[in-house]
Amino acid sequence: MSLSTQLRRYARPFAALIAIMVVALGVAFYVLSHQRLRFPWQQVYHVNAEFTSAQAVTPGQGQNVTVAGVTVGEISSVHLHDGRAVVGMEIDPDKLPAVYDNAHMLLRPKTGLNDMSIELDPGDPPGHRLHDGDTLSAAHTEPNVNPDEVLAALDGDTRAYLSILVNEGGRGLAGRGVELRDVLKASEPTLEQTKRITAALADRRAKLARLVHNLGLLSRTTATRTGQLARLVEASDATFAALASQEGALRDSTALLPGTLREAGAALGSTQRLADQLGPALQALRPAARDLAPALVRARPLLRAGEPILARQIRPLVREAVPVARELPPTLSDLRAVTPDLIRAFRVLNYVVNELAYNPPEPAKSYLFWTAWFFHNANSVLSLEDAQGVAWRGQLVASCSTWDAVPQVAPLVQLVAAAPTCPPH
Repeated sequence: MSLSTQLRRYARPFAALIAIMVVALGVAFYVLSHQRLRFPWQQVYHVNAEFTSAQAVTPGQGQNVTVAGVTVGEISSVHLHDGRAVVGMEIDPDKLPAVYDNAHMLLRPKTGLNDMSIELDPGDPPGHRLHDGDTLSAAHTEPNVNPDEVLAALDGDTRAYLSILVNEGGRGLAGRGVELRDVLKASEPTLEQTKRITAALADRRAKLARLVHNLGLLSRTTATRTGQLARLVEASDATFAALASQEGALRDSTALLPGTLREAGAALGSTQRLADQLGPALQALRPAARDLAPALVRARPLLRAGEPILARQIRPLVREAVPVARELPPTLSDLRAVTPDLIRAFRVLNYVVNELAYNPPEPAKSYLFWTAWFFHNANSVLSLEDAQGVAWRGQLVASCSTWDAVPQVAPLVQLVAAAPTCPPH
């Protein structure tokens, strides 16, 4: 039979076999993805931490690294370096992007069989970010402490007394859990106060330790500065001697001090009203101050251009004007004496100018209007001149009846009136 015939004959079993293989691969992938197997395309970064003790830490057993109870990685290695255990960790960057040098790590058992895990506080800025492969020092880590280690630190008598206390306490509290709970509940305020007292004592202990350390540093430094201390004592002695020589002046100053303080208090009280007004005024000036900055920026070219003028032109002018300014006081004194008369004269002049410039309602005309006509007519009158200069010209019009009245005015005009210019009456 041909191959195609065989394939058609066993197509269904072959397809079932392929389907079973695909399902098996999917199940295997699912199982492996939920185990500790890390695929090549999954990225991690490595962080190391020093511990004084790495008891029960076993890499490759799924011992994880958690942040607030969430698994972010696992323990990958442990080795000894300079007497300290260095624990290596693989951190998933998708779950924890960074660990800083102010982080803290605690080794804690998850079960009673000491299945260990690391509780991590990753820290934050301003701490520096740890790079791949960096190591966190033992100052930022704490190992797991077993109860037998605590009991081993006690002496024989203390362990015996502790054993008696536990045994007898167990017999005494048997069946009295409710009473013990009530006692503990009633002791809560006392325990809270005790907590504050112990916290204060712990703080005092730390401050005393720091004080003793600083006193030690001061003592060692003082021991190496004997010459400088001697000069300090001599200078202090001279200072106190000078103060002693001025005892009377100091006594007088001290006596005047209360009055000075009272006057200063009264002055400060008087400035309260000014401060009350000054606050709103300054608050109102804030917009102007904000707007002043752009104006000053725009004024910079003017200031740069004006600086040479001030330095080279105005300053020499001021220097030249100083002698003249020194001779001005007598002149100003004389001017001060005539200033009242000048003020009155200018007031009259101001009144005259106001009258001339006043423009009355129509049809009346102002003095300035008729002044223009006056100069126009004057120009016509004085428009003729000969070798003797400007000649006035004019025109006299009179009737015969006017000439009859002229003899009564002037004898000279009578001769003109006697001329045969008018017919007889």
